[in-house]
Amino acid sequence: MNKTSVVNIAFYMILLGIFFIPFNSWDGLEFLGEFYRDSCFLFFSAAAIFLLFKKRIDIPLQNIIFQFLLLLLAWCLIATLLNSLNVTNYFFKQTTGIERFINQYGALIICSIILPIVFFNAFSLKDINKLFFTIRKVFLASFIIVIIYAFFEVLIVKFEMQALKINVLNLFDYFPFTEAKTDNLLRRISSVTFEPPALGTYLLSISGWMFSYILTNKTNWRFFPAIAIVALAFISGSRAAFFIVIVQSCAFLLILSRNTKHSRIFLKITLALALTISAFSIVFSNQISEYVSKELQSFKLDDSDHSRSNRSRFGIQLAMYKVFLENPFSGTGYGLQAFESRKKYPNWAKKNNWEFRLRYLNQQEKRFPPGYNIYLRFLSETGFVGFLIFVGLLLQIFFWCYNNFSKHNIYSIIIFISMIGFSMNWLKMDSLRIYCFWLCLAIIFALDSKKLENA
Repeated sequence: MNKTSVVNIAFYMILLGIFFIPFNSWDGLEFLGEFYRDSCFLFFSAAAIFLLFKKRIDIPLQNIIFQFLLLLLAWCLIATLLNSLNVTNYFFKQTTGIERFINQYGALIICSIILPIVFFNAFSLKDINKLFFTIRKVFLASFIIVIIYAFFEVLIVKFEMQALKINVLNLFDYFPFTEAKTDNLLRRISSVTFEPPALGTYLLSISGWMFSYILTNKTNWRFFPAIAIVALAFISGSRAAFFIVIVQSCAFLLILSRNTKHSRIFLKITLALALTISAFSIVFSNQISEYVSKELQSFKLDDSDHSRSNRSRFGIQLAMYKVFLENPFSGTGYGLQAFESRKKYPNWAKKNNWEFRLRYLNQQEKRFPPGYNIYLRFLSETGFVGFLIFVGLLLQIFFWCYNNFSKHNIYSIIIFISMIGFSMNWLKMDSLRIYCFWLCLAIIFALDSKKLENA
């Protein structure tokens, strides 16, 4: 196969992967480790295999963001070597410290280096403007299926139309990587993802792409994807996701207000929002008051409905912070904080909490407890040095967006909105398997590469 055909096949594999990003409600493939649910990973892996037949793999070594990725990778290894004595003695969840490090460091290499390079090489022969419209169309096609599933899910769990589960929703069992299910107990919405927070992560990941229709289309239909993002984030029951999407929406409106070209759109949206909010406030004042009160109650630690989840999250994060304080320079080594955190979980978090008993401290359960905060994870595992490198990486991306608002207007807006979402979402999760984040980085590499070629 020649270079062009190889790149084209890899490109279409990536498009399939982008389409299947939200579809992770299936049982998965256990041998893939932490990627076991991620159906998109199968297509991204296929793209990587095809690109091996390319004579030369391009690597964006001159890009400062990529340099930060390499620096982060290097320090994660150094931090682990500095803790080598402890690492060799660690054992938890039927796993040694060395086994855990190899697994986690391998996942880090895949996410931070291999995936961006695969995306970057697949985009290399594509017109940068056509690339934008193609990726966005794929995101929209996938999102439409997410909306359709969620629509029937709402009718079933919110309006108790149980017949739709058998007659309609179960048809999604025939859709790849999807298991039709509903949460009739908590009445939360997850669509084709495996849980409501996963749906929330997906929504905030694609929000920038969906908001961009407002800038590029002329019909009133252009507002539908953005409205659907906000509505679905609200309906999902994921408090954090809804809040983040609202912040992203405000940031988008702020960008519109500062651009004279989009000032009319800004005024239209602002007026429509003002009228809508006013109408809802009048008609549904009692319901809104009850909702706000309920959401404020959900953050309590002594509330029977939410205490378990909150105590687990806050307890684990406190333990991670204590681990950092004991070794502030290099942490425990990458992927290894759980070996130390398990000794520091506070009693108020563990008491009468089945999550700790059956999951987090259960030696028969091989899966490690989540960290719930990537910033605390880097602090506890790589010390303040690794933390500063990671924060520096995020800041470099924000700087890129700021410097390119006029040059690559639509891309910089999308990536900026996305980065707001990613940065905030990492306050409640510790995974780097946010595929849209690495996609954004690859687009930055592609844009900067084109700029260098033109120069």
